[in-house]
Amino acid sequence: MRTNVSIDYTSMWRHNYKRGVVMIHLGWRERETLKKIKCIHTDAKKYIVNNALTVGKVYDVKNETDEFYYIIDNTGKVGGYYKEYFQEDI
Repeated sequence: MRTNVSIDYTSMWRHNYKRGVVMIHLGWRERETLKKIKCIHTDAKKYIVNNALTVGKVYDVKNETDEFYYIIDNTGKVGGYYKEYFQEDI
């Protein structure tokens, strides 16, 4: 049986912050740039990325995982995108 549960995310964040569990993604925008990458296509199979990425534009990488680059995109926010959209050697 499902019940309606109201989650107070602000209280959760304060609780975690006091315990020393900080959401590191909140500081990525100010973080030092790891490298620069160039967008080579926006032909996404599953997601819409052409409104946040521009082919030929160079972006600053703020964080990287095995599958994603986290960059400051055209919206001015940090977003995670598959590596297949980018070229490292610029």
